[in-house]
Amino acid sequence: MSTTIIVTSAAELNQALSQASGGETILLTAGDYGSLNLHNTNFASNVTIQSADPNAKASFSAVHLKQSSNITFDSIKFDYSFSGGDHHFQSKFGVYDSQNITFNNSIFDGDVASGTGTSADGTGYGTGLNIAGSTNININNTEFSQWWKAVIAVNSDGINVTGNDIHTIRSDGLVFDNVDNILVENNHLHDFGGAAGSGDHRDMIQIQRAYGSGSDNITIRNNLFDMANGDFTQTIWAGGDGKNIDDPSVIHHNVLIEGNTIYNGHFHGISLYGVDGLTITKNSVLHVDEKTLTGGIEIPAINVSAGSKNVTIDQNITSQIVGYNGQADWNVANNALIQPSEYDQNFTYQATAQGNGYNQYVVVPGSLADTLNAGSAVSHGATGSTPPQQVTPGGSQPNTNPTPPDSGSGQPDTGSEQPDTGTEQPDTGSGQPDTGTEQPDTGTEQPDTGSGQPDTGSEQPDTGSEQPDAESEPVLGADPQGELMIDITHQDSPETIGRLDEVSYVGKTHVPADETQAEGDTSAEQPDTGSEPAHGGGWQSELSMIDISNQNSRGNIGTLDGISDASQVSFSVDITRDEGETGAERLVWNHSNFGLKMNKKGHLVAKVDNNDDGFRKGFKIKDVDLNDGETHQVTLMVDQDTDRLQIMVDGAVVLDETNTDFDFAGGQERDWYVGDSVDTFAIGEEAPFVEPYSDLFA
Repeated sequence: MSTTIIVTSAAELNQALSQASGGETILLTAGDYGSLNLHNTNFASNVTIQSADPNAKASFSAVHLKQSSNITFDSIKFDYSFSGGDHHFQSKFGVYDSQNITFNNSIFDGDVASGTGTSADGTGYGTGLNIAGSTNININNTEFSQWWKAVIAVNSDGINVTGNDIHTIRSDGLVFDNVDNILVENNHLHDFGGAAGSGDHRDMIQIQRAYGSGSDNITIRNNLFDMANGDFTQTIWAGGDGKNIDDPSVIHHNVLIEGNTIYNGHFHGISLYGVDGLTITKNSVLHVDEKTLTGGIEIPAINVSAGSKNVTIDQNITSQIVGYNGQADWNVANNALIQPSEYDQNFTYQATAQGNGYNQYVVVPGSLADTLNAGSAVSHGATGSTPPQQVTPGGSQPNTNPTPPDSGSGQPDTGSEQPDTGTEQPDTGSGQPDTGTEQPDTGTEQPDTGSGQPDTGSEQPDTGSEQPDAESEPVLGADPQGELMIDITHQDSPETIGRLDEVSYVGKTHVPADETQAEGDTSAEQPDTGSEPAHGGGWQSELSMIDISNQNSRGNIGTLDGISDASQVSFSVDITRDEGETGAERLVWNHSNFGLKMNKKGHLVAKVDNNDDGFRKGFKIKDVDLNDGETHQVTLMVDQDTDRLQIMVDGAVVLDETNTDFDFAGGQERDWYVGDSVDTFAIGEEAPFVEPYSDLFA
């Protein structure tokens, strides 16, 4: 039997969640509920967190769900406020290794940057919603505005995005990478606007291969894409991302692009590479005149790589179809190829962005498109297709996106699971901070190098070096094998756990919500509700749990078999340091082999044994603030054979060192130590590097 609980504070919400088992609806009165972090919170059936009054929405400043399941947010405001020092990929709202999570009738309210002294000032910042390693995630009737990127989903299965209003986005609207069973339907994406000189590469929808795998069962149907008063973008883009698109492992399968209406000013209207089983039908791919480029590149087209297999392109309105050369397994028919110079004879202009703030061209009876019954329902004047009023950049409008009628095609199957540079003193095993003298900075932060130039029709190169953004949650570039994650939170005394001979995982211990917790802070972890943890196919799902709780000081976790002989090593920590913390701390230490620390100046320093300057040489990352009270993930990956060291913070590459002769394999096996600020520690014998210039963060 369902239960309704009314709460008025973050503390009451914490208590309600700690007591819920499934079926409850928790109604939030209006107000700011601060930061919500739910780890290993699995309910037997759905629990809804909902604003009591949808016209006076409760808000959160951050929400992170990790290894949790069966949770719905309804009529909630997810409210990000820009702060100096934030990264453009900042992500305050994320779902990681979770399942059955839904966002309904809500607002993801971003913010614009200010005071950066760059072209980013006045444009959207941060990522609206980050999804990784998760299954069955639903985003319905929700508004995203004023973000760098609206939604990023990686390594997941079953992502449904329906009936949403996505606008005033600086870069990409929806990004998918290694995601199966995608449904994007009845959404309105419009008024994107870039930051001049930033290197942003705008796509309304982007399907990628940065993780080295294709995506299967993709439906993009009955959406309205409108440049409106914004900048031109690529609309639906699935490029090669530097991969061999003939490689079966990176090919996308079973893709349906149907009934969409596109008003834009870039050649890549609908462009897909390396697909087996592709249908593009009854779409209207139309050119608009305002703020576009010059020449043929500004006219949207349908573009499919010639090597794609089992392709149907029929009953579309477009300027041209690129890629068809008579292939036997392609069916290309009944498309209305209409050039912009012919629009006056083929359309009536019900609305234009210049005069109305949005576009709406309707097919003239008896015209080519009418005769062929080509194009979307919107282009034929479908009822209810009028877009919302003009959106002022930087402002937020209610979610009134159009909902064109369903074309009747079935949805894809969403039920199948996928699988300091500082000189260092000799280590004594104590918790004393580093007292060594710092050396000059030798680590350079990798810039965002994505080209902002439009593609001229050929497949785009790999143009960026970053991974999907995720603040405080793991988003690794591949599934490392042999990972070991150890929980060292809440320890009473240093404790050696001895030799560990097999792959294991330890997450945080379940801690009941503290009833005395300050209002506005909902970060206490919730108790397990008895359900099985929900793994979304990420690398953590292969690992078992070990609890070594009750440790207050630096912990010796013993030796780890095999690591001393490995030529590749990667380790990752989730850390939380108090705001303004100035003390030096060794986060992870394996003397003479590996080290990761914070120095007294607040800089992150990585150390790996090498033949150039030895273990004493450090690689310092200056421009990353980890002393802010938030949880951050720091990952170190190194390969002795290729002499490459890479550091990632919150999913973004901050160091990629390739000019040092690393030498650490075959040395003495030593104990590993972890610092007080470390929540979780994971280690493995592979280095899944993020390849430079991946387009995912261009």
